[in-house]
Amino acid sequence: MKLNLGSGSKILEGYTNVDKYDYYKPDIVHDLEIFPYPFKDNSVDEILLSHVLEHIGQSPEIFLGIVKEFYRICRNNSMIKIIVPHPRHDDFISDPTHVRPITILGLQLFDKDLNIEWEKNKAANTPLALINGVNFKIKNVTNYLDENYLKKYKDKKINNQEVDEDVVRLNNVVKHIEIDWQVIKD
Repeated sequence: MKLNLGSGSKILEGYTNVDKYDYYKPDIVHDLEIFPYPFKDNSVDEILLSHVLEHIGQSPEIFLGIVKEFYRICRNNSMIKIIVPHPRHDDFISDPTHVRPITILGLQLFDKDLNIEWEKNKAANTPLALINGVNFKIKNVTNYLDENYLKKYKDKKINNQEVDEDVVRLNNVVKHIEIDWQVIKD
């Protein structure tokens, strides 16, 4: 089973489209902040969250509940494709319905191996994988440059190193991020 969670108007063939609003005519009407989700344990092969995850789970308890539900319904090695605006882009900053920035480090808090390493090194990172009994690995990250920045890059006005440096110090360099997050079950 493949889920398009928070489908909105982007109803996709080959997916079970889920949204909290019947207005969009999804296959299933369900609020992603209400648990449990209407899916059996270990029944999902893939989840798509396209511009959704930054809109849900404002409270830590709800966000952790969402992550635990993903883990419960997914099979071992299932992929969760997360597409979100970059937290330093105006698209993220200006939308009052965005309740949480989604970052690589934030998702790594749910990686069991990293949690164990951090504990061994007495790092301050919160071991959310160990605390919540979940395990996810980031398999791929793709940054999509803002149109203005992409033009500078294509025109060879900036190089890869300059782009990498600007991503961490400037706003509006990366427009959105795509992250492949794999579910790992022992």
